[in-house]
Amino acid sequence: MSELSPYEENILDFVNLAKTQNNLLTEDDWVSLRELIATLPDDIEIISDELALWYDNRPHILNAILELPIEESANNRGPQGRKTRLNPKEVKEMIDNIVRQSIPSSNPPAPYSQKHDTNSENTQS
Repeated sequence: MSELSPYEENILDFVNLAKTQNNLLTEDDWVSLRELIATLPDDIEIISDELALWYDNRPHILNAILELPIEESANNRGPQGRKTRLNPKEVKEMIDNIVRQSIPSSNPPAPYSQKHDTNSENTQS
């Protein structure tokens, strides 16, 4: 029976917050988080420490994490309530997926844009 480390608990708390209260993060926060995750090695302790440093500079996120009810940590358990150890690569992918789902798309898809521009082209003489 393996207990989660404080590093794993920190990561899971952040992931829980990012999923359930994603409106706390601005678009700039999401972009910054994505850039951070891309630079991190596959090491749970370093991922956790860097996440903590990242949200330490964002008091509204830090406060929300500190205010998470203990019961919400129970949602981060595996089958039959067992706590599951985290895989660093999966953690990075999970956070990246949350980021991609949360960043609003500012540009329409390229094929539509190109088609639209070609069809609406007017030549004036």
